[in-house]
Amino acid sequence: MERSLSYLSEISVSELKGFGEKRINSLKKHGINSVTDLIRIFPRKHYDRSKIMNLSEVPPNIEKEITIFGKITDISVFTTKTRLRITTLTINDETGIARAKWFGPQYIESRFKKDDIVAVAGVPDVKKTGTVEFKNPVIESFSSEQDLSETGSFISFYPKIDGVPNKVLRSGIKQALERIPELKDIIPDKDRNKFSLYTRLDSYQKIHFPESFEEYKLAKKRLAFDEFIYLQSLFSHSKDIYKTEQKSYSMKIDSSLLKSFETKIPFSLTNSQKSCIKEIFEDLSSNYPMKRLLQGDVGSGKTIVAAAGVYAAIENGKQVALMAPTEVLAEQHLNSFEKYLNFFDIDMHILTSSVKDRKSVMKVIENGDPALIIGTHALIQENVKFNNLGLAIIDEQQRFGVEQRKKLMISDDLTPHQLVMTATPIPRTTALAIYGDLELSIINEMPPGRKKINSKVLAGGKRESNEVFNIAREHLEKKSQIFVVCPYIEESENSDIKAAEKVYELYKSEFNKYNVELLHGKMKADEKENKMLKMKNGEIDIMVSTVVIEVGIDITNATLMIIESAERFGLNQLHQLRGRVGRGDKQSECIFHITEGKSFSKITKDGQERLNAIEQNDDGFKLSELDLQIRGEGKVTGTSQSGLSDLKIANLRTDYEILETSKEYFLSMEDEEIKSELFLEANLLFPNFGKTKDST
Repeated sequence: MERSLSYLSEISVSELKGFGEKRINSLKKHGINSVTDLIRIFPRKHYDRSKIMNLSEVPPNIEKEITIFGKITDISVFTTKTRLRITTLTINDETGIARAKWFGPQYIESRFKKDDIVAVAGVPDVKKTGTVEFKNPVIESFSSEQDLSETGSFISFYPKIDGVPNKVLRSGIKQALERIPELKDIIPDKDRNKFSLYTRLDSYQKIHFPESFEEYKLAKKRLAFDEFIYLQSLFSHSKDIYKTEQKSYSMKIDSSLLKSFETKIPFSLTNSQKSCIKEIFEDLSSNYPMKRLLQGDVGSGKTIVAAAGVYAAIENGKQVALMAPTEVLAEQHLNSFEKYLNFFDIDMHILTSSVKDRKSVMKVIENGDPALIIGTHALIQENVKFNNLGLAIIDEQQRFGVEQRKKLMISDDLTPHQLVMTATPIPRTTALAIYGDLELSIINEMPPGRKKINSKVLAGGKRESNEVFNIAREHLEKKSQIFVVCPYIEESENSDIKAAEKVYELYKSEFNKYNVELLHGKMKADEKENKMLKMKNGEIDIMVSTVVIEVGIDITNATLMIIESAERFGLNQLHQLRGRVGRGDKQSECIFHITEGKSFSKITKDGQERLNAIEQNDDGFKLSELDLQIRGEGKVTGTSQSGLSDLKIANLRTDYEILETSKEYFLSMEDEEIKSELFLEANLLFPNFGKTKDST
């Protein structure tokens, strides 16, 4: 009989052999209650039996990766004169002895103990004595050697669940699958053939018990395809509900409005900017509220696109609110909008905690007079009540909480249109998954005339450090300003500040004729803002900072960014920091300086890849894709967003094509019954979506 995942979600794991009360409770702690939950615990690794060797079988001069299993008989830790930490585990498999060594602070000895059964995978080095040695291998722990007694070409290993060994999990999953003669499939045969997809039942069987790597890949493809379709279904439903339940102001916008805007602004728009403005105008003219994400690289001209939206809303007699994360950014936005919109009769105000005369601004807001109100969190205080808000613009929305953003949208009458801006480029496919309930506008070309920032990676040797000082001197002699940014060390904020203070003292000593200032995370907010304002006003020559310089801060006279210990920063972070210079007419430069005493070859492989990428690329979208490949989507996007924490097998880093194909397939689906069943399954398997679905 054909079963569905919804039906299987009603069958408790307690009905399977081998799951007593203690194990059931352990599974519950991990959200595993039903047969559906159980078969959706996917293996995190498979061991290929063909690569498993006894130590006595390892030949000399072997160059391929192998896996050995054995018991830890000794653990030792040694620190060299150069303070390099070496941890050695001695492993015995009854046919021989191996030593596995780890170099650096990996603290392997805290994760394993004597008599643990482990698997070690890597390329071995066979010594003349016959001892096998591994350097920095992959190591896994097993509850017992029985874990290896399963039949089949591949042995699957699952995320650790206390009190439930791998062998028990595999046995339970096998029992569950044997009890499912047929599994209802939402994708018909013709479409499965078109996209080369397994049946749903085959995909579950072969993800857990593959006979070859090819079988595993095809099973993963089908299950990832399903997960992405679930996301599309949830986003589609969310958009439909939003459009049905929420109403907004339908603004009168025709082609003459854009022409009027274009003819009066002091420069020409790029084709990409025009395209984004047209998308925004189209949304503003509809009777349901716009929810649009405007993405653009550093310096691509997002503000002028937003200014067009402001102009359209005020021409329609509406108020516009723009919320920025800091006072400095709010002030900067006011300056930009005054420059872009001074050819139009537009009333502009700023509302931050520093504004002394709040009464006049509050009167404009309460009266509903058409105006642009720019502010910080002050815009969402209880006593601020917009009376005629037609458009809300949120800058760098990831800096605000969901509830804070919602407060700006609260209205007794119609819901304001909403435009979200971000200067942190996200690959388009990733954005489809994270912000699937928003429409997406991307500025993908730079305005003409913007000078390219020269980028240079320098090692941490004495000669290179002197070169950094010489470059800094050249910029200072041209009356330019400099940023020096030190990394944030999570383990200890104090050591972070001490490291920055050391750099600050170094620059102060080297450039004693100039004003060198320090900015760090423990300073009060108003003190930090004051320092940034002094930098903006040209009162500081060199700013040494432990914190990331505000995204969007526009200091046109800053022409040199020096990033210390650059290998510790993420790729997008490096790109954002580089974008803090090159905002004016002067030629700008960015130095990626490796930690003192380290050469390029001594930093991690990931660090090398990041520095190579940033030196060779200045396209933020290209860099964000490379960052995704280096770090993985969890760290780039944050897995708690938009139900992504429910993605159990789909991977935004490697499954781009599957995501695009799934979206194309979902949009082509016509059978309403199947779409309805898909939505029910999506709600079942993506329980976190409802908690986080409002990504703005």
